[in-house]
Amino acid sequence: MSLKIGQAVLAALAAAALALFSPAEARSPFTVTGVEIDATADTAFEAQRRAMSDGQVRGAMRLIERLTLPEDRDEAGLHTVSAEDAAAMIGGLRIANEQRSATRYRGVLTLQFDPRAVRSFFAQRGAAFVESQASPVLVVPVMEGESGDSLWRGGWHDAWLEGGHQHALTPFIALGSRQSEAGEPLGRGLISSSEARNLDETALRALARAYEVDSVAVVLARAGGGQVRTAGVIMHFDGADTRREDLASIAGAGDFGEAARRMVQRQEDAFKRRAIVRGGESAELEVTVLFSNLSEWRALQGAVAGAALIENARLDALSRTGAAMMLTHRGARDQVEAELAARGARLERDSELGWTVRSRR
Repeated sequence: MSLKIGQAVLAALAAAALALFSPAEARSPFTVTGVEIDATADTAFEAQRRAMSDGQVRGAMRLIERLTLPEDRDEAGLHTVSAEDAAAMIGGLRIANEQRSATRYRGVLTLQFDPRAVRSFFAQRGAAFVESQASPVLVVPVMEGESGDSLWRGGWHDAWLEGGHQHALTPFIALGSRQSEAGEPLGRGLISSSEARNLDETALRALARAYEVDSVAVVLARAGGGQVRTAGVIMHFDGADTRREDLASIAGAGDFGEAARRMVQRQEDAFKRRAIVRGGESAELEVTVLFSNLSEWRALQGAVAGAALIENARLDALSRTGAAMMLTHRGARDQVEAELAARGARLERDSELGWTVRSRR
């Protein structure tokens, strides 16, 4: 490893001391968790340097795969990333389960990538990518077993609790990942395994309110014969209305963690295909943003400003219940509609007001 690469690794290590983010709480598509590192060398320092460099490269590739589609990676030649480029994109890191000896270094990395550096990396290579997240979904994992179903414990529950899937482009929040004021896992007592399996709407809506989400996924898993089989349903609650989205059954080798990753990756790929834009000219759209209070206005403003397809959102007028905005966007109108819907906002045509944006709640 060159001196330049070694310095980049050490710079990232220094940044780790300043990186006080909490990956378990915050959702960010630029955060990669659970990168296991393990290296040996003649000295402790060299072992650590090798482990860190390898972990940063693998973490960067996981990020690249998260934000891009396979065909776009092929076109841009993004099958590997150099140690220098990986280190340059990292804004902070965290090390857990650290173990060291005179010749070996082990640990588990959580990497926080710098969004500006990542965007620059893709722009230099002309690669299309998606960085905006869909609205979060609460996961209710039901593990099937010979003695019955289990909901709050077991390998399937742990896979979602520890998998870091809140950082996916289609973020999944694990049941039990938050605590009540009494210090108990949030939602305990609101739903049973039988209510989850039967898609009890009253119980699922109660969980959605507790976790402040609009969608709840009930995902079932059974292990046997060296495989894990999964299936599930996402219940989308839009006010008084309920929409059901079936998740395709998946079976494959591996543990519960791998099964959860397969489910998330399938959702991510579908989301990316709806949201990604390759080339094309920008277009303008006049909209009226409708809201009933300041909190709702801020939420809608955040949904619009944070949408990856919207390049600019100009505020032209503001009143107590509405705002006139000019949006400059990439992609087709239905793509913008889909992205805003995923962010909790509804873009639709009104016979009197023209195009409007309002809350989906």
